[in-house]
Amino acid sequence: MEVSQIVGYFLAVLVGVSLGLIGSGGSILSVPILVYIMAVNPIVATAYSLFVVGASALVGGIKKALNREVDFKTVAVFGVPSIIAVFLTRSYLVPNIPEVLFSMGGFELTKPIAIMILFAIVMILSALKMIHSNTAEK
Repeated sequence: MEVSQIVGYFLAVLVGVSLGLIGSGGSILSVPILVYIMAVNPIVATAYSLFVVGASALVGGIKKALNREVDFKTVAVFGVPSIIAVFLTRSYLVPNIPEVLFSMGGFELTKPIAIMILFAIVMILSALKMIHSNTAEK
């Protein structure tokens, strides 16, 4: 087993602990680990991350449902459309994105790189939002 795999598995455990403790942040942490440490293609890494976070949410949701702590109206309003949107995006939109989005001279913007750039932008905006909301409370 390579060192990068051992580091990747260790970081995956930390992502699991993060999911267990705060209940969110799994995708934002797992995609970079899968892509940069475990050398998984970004398109595949987003699908893996979606599965892991979805499975974790399902387990937590079942536990809360058994304790009658789930507002099923809210699940219907937010959860069902989200699942449909993810299914349609992964089934129809992502496969139809061309492999090379932009090319100029020796530069090519490929689908995997564009997805990681978009992911980085979302990470930065999320961090700024958390910092801003934290300073606004003080």
